[in-house]
Amino acid sequence: MKKLILILLSLLLISCSSNDKDQYLNDQNLYEDNIYSDYELFEFANNFIKDDQLDLALIELDKIEVLFPSSKYASKSILVNAYIHFLKKDYEKTRALSEMYKNYYPGSKDIVYANYLEAMTYYVLIKKSNYSQKNTDEALKRFNFILNAYPNSKYEIDILTKIKLINNNLAAEKLNTAKFYLDKGNNNGSLLYLIDIFNNHSSSLSIEETLFLITKIYYSLDEYELAKRYAAILAYNFPKSEWYLKSYNLLYGLSGVGKDEKWYEKFNPIKILKKDEENKSNNTLIQIIE
Repeated sequence: MKKLILILLSLLLISCSSNDKDQYLNDQNLYEDNIYSDYELFEFANNFIKDDQLDLALIELDKIEVLFPSSKYASKSILVNAYIHFLKKDYEKTRALSEMYKNYYPGSKDIVYANYLEAMTYYVLIKKSNYSQKNTDEALKRFNFILNAYPNSKYEIDILTKIKLINNNLAAEKLNTAKFYLDKGNNNGSLLYLIDIFNNHSSSLSIEETLFLITKIYYSLDEYELAKRYAAILAYNFPKSEWYLKSYNLLYGLSGVGKDEKWYEKFNPIKILKKDEENKSNNTLIQIIE
């Protein structure tokens, strides 16, 4: 009986070894029997990506790196490889490949895309405003680096759009914190966050409510001139806002407010760039290298 079991195990091992060998030979044939140029293999890979056959695309890219290591498509293959792993949500591998590309090809015109890929791995992990903003801060830092280091790149418009959404996210988080402190009666703590929003996120979707709360806090502290100053900024930029109406009602009894429709002009209010309409999408799309 023991002898029979040993014979069966031996046959099983031989069978497995044979299968592994056949698989290896088949894999080798993918390279040895290749009749396509580096450009054609690169096109095949891109077509596989369009058809969402990512593993097949990786095989074509690997052929380029093995068979045409000096080709310009070999370097591009590293970035497309990183892009595929981004699509597969393997962000650590995406970062590793992007970093490898930057180390191997520091003078490449495509290095901006390597940085863009890395930034996107943090951007897609941005959480709601009441969660940790570590990835938000990292994405913002990396996007700003690209804008400064590679001005007028083809990714600039996409990056600027994403930065606006990041600023909205950060401003919303800070506004929630400011309101928490305000509810606890900590005016100074609340003001720190509100002034931060005003200084650093003035084009965000939170700016109107922020200006109202600053006005309200300064009014409660009897700092009437400061209250009118921020109410003036709100009136000048958002005259139809519900938050301006609340500020106006708060200040109505003060001297100089309510007597003239353009009362805020004498305060020389700051012009805030008109904010975009709120983008309801996740805007997590990423551009692919050409």
